[in-house]
Amino acid sequence: MPRAVFFDVGDTLLDTSAMLDSALYTALVPIDPARTIADVRSAVKASGEAMPTRQPPFWEVRGNVDWWIARYRAIGVALGLSGGDLERFLDTVTTGHFDGDPLHVVPDAPASLQRLAERGITLGVISNWDHTLAAILERKGLARFFRVIVASTTFGAAKPSRKIFEHALSLAGASAGEAWHVGDDPEADALGAARAGLRAMLLDPHGLYRSLEGRGIARATNLTEAVDRILSESDSPRRAGA
Repeated sequence: MPRAVFFDVGDTLLDTSAMLDSALYTALVPIDPARTIADVRSAVKASGEAMPTRQPPFWEVRGNVDWWIARYRAIGVALGLSGGDLERFLDTVTTGHFDGDPLHVVPDAPASLQRLAERGITLGVISNWDHTLAAILERKGLARFFRVIVASTTFGAAKPSRKIFEHALSLAGASAGEAWHVGDDPEADALGAARAGLRAMLLDPHGLYRSLEGRGIARATNLTEAVDRILSESDSPRRAGA
């Protein structure tokens, strides 16, 4: 058995696909109930040229909080809001965004994490996220599974930097060779983990990254399959080139 298994969060444990539309529409309805989700999507598109420039590095919290607020303000303006209505819209949508309200737990995440926890494996999160990560995981009922939670914002480096993987390993008391990382991003998650010496599991539901198997990276279509493979392949040797 591996000693530790780490997970990405966005689109690995929490589904972010409906986040923007959902947050915006939820904030708009109390102000103008006649508006539709199509209006929201149209405003997002129309406000594109007014979008601010994201401040690098993206793991620095303040610059990106300001970026999101400016983005939502531009969308509100594109929706025709102004004055108090615009401010109410902005307050609702930013509060919901940073509380993680529109995020949904991936259906098989709790059972998959429970299977690993029952084997006595230390579980952790390594995520390019801001300071809200631990609180969001708590609200979504997932924090109970994790002994280690590392957000890029609080650590000061982001995946694919090997530093963030090494930091998580030290907190878990595991060596790289005793650990897996599961995520959906081929560069930040899979290659980043592999370069840091961990076994890497890429969530690849559409089979787009078969070539990465030649670099020692395992692939799965969902978390259930990922856990199946981790538990069955833990004792297999790593391939060259990882």
